[in-house]
Amino acid sequence: MRAFAVQSFGELPSVRDIAIPEADRTLLVRVTYAGVNPVDYKLVERLNAYSSYPFVVGTDFAGVVERVLMEGSGYQPGDRIFGMARKHGAYAEYTSVVPNIASEPVAHIPEGISDEQAAALPIPAITALGSLDLLKITTGQKILVTGANGGVGGYSVQMAHDRGAYVIATVRGDEGEARRLGAEEVYDTNTVDVIEAIRAAHSDGVDAVLDLVNGPDAIRRNADILKSGGHLVSTIYAADEKWFAERHIEACNIAGSSNRLSTTQGLKEVVHLLLEGKITARIRSTVELEQAGQTLQNLRKGGLRGKALIRI
Repeated sequence: MRAFAVQSFGELPSVRDIAIPEADRTLLVRVTYAGVNPVDYKLVERLNAYSSYPFVVGTDFAGVVERVLMEGSGYQPGDRIFGMARKHGAYAEYTSVVPNIASEPVAHIPEGISDEQAAALPIPAITALGSLDLLKITTGQKILVTGANGGVGGYSVQMAHDRGAYVIATVRGDEGEARRLGAEEVYDTNTVDVIEAIRAAHSDGVDAVLDLVNGPDAIRRNADILKSGGHLVSTIYAADEKWFAERHIEACNIAGSSNRLSTTQGLKEVVHLLLEGKITARIRSTVELEQAGQTLQNLRKGGLRGKALIRI
C-alpha cells in the first residue's frame, strides 16, 4: 500500500510502498481522509534508532472498516468510522486500530457527517473540549484563547461561545475569522501587546486562559490578567502548575491521551456538536498524499489557518 512514512532512522518521510498492516489488531480500516496536526511533524522529529520502522506519519483519520479481526468490537465491515490511529499511523491507504482503548479512540461516523468533516475533528476538537472542561467554562465567564486561528483554537472559540462565555482571542494577522467563530474581542499579536491590552480593557481580570502557543516564560504573563481563583490550561505542557498555584491560579497541562475526553465518548460528543451546528469543521485545504510533506512544512512554519486534510 502507499503511505507517507519514514523507512529507517535518519530518513525524511516520503510516499512509499509498504505492507498492509498485519492482522494483529482488531480493525483494518481503508482510510479516506487523514487530518493534519502539529503533533504529526513533532513525532517525526522525535524518532530515534530505537523507534519502530516503517513509521507511518499521522494520527487522525476517517475511513471504512475493511476487516474485523475480533468479534465483539461493535464494528462491522463497511462501517464508516473516525478516530486516532496512534500506533499504526494515518497517512496511508490502510491503518489498523484497537477500538475501546484510551490510546486509540474510534467511533462511528453518523449520517449527515462527511468523511472530510469527521477527519477534521479528533485531536483538535477533543483537545478543545477537554481544555474547556478543565477551565470550567460557563455562561458569562471571560476566557482568553491564544492562537485562535489554529485547529484547537478555532474549535475552542466556537465551543466557549456556545457555552455563553465572553471570548477574547489572539491571532496572527486576520482578525475576521476569529470574530466569525464567536470571539467578542480579537487581538493581533503582530501589532499589540495582548496582556497590556487586556489589562486595560478588563481591570477586573479574566476567569480563564487557554494558552495554545506560549512557552514556559511567556505563559507566566497570563498571571497578570487572571483573577484570583482563575484557571489556565496549556496544551504544550508549558505551565508550571506550582508557580501558578502560588499566585492562586489553578493551572494544568493537557495533551494527547492525558486528556480524559480522548475516548470514544469524547469523539461522540464533538461529532454531536458538529451535527447540531454548534461548531464547524473549518476545513481550509485538502491535498493528495504526495503533498503531505509540503503541507507539514507549511504547518510547521505557521502558514496554515484552519484545518488541512490529506485525501487518500
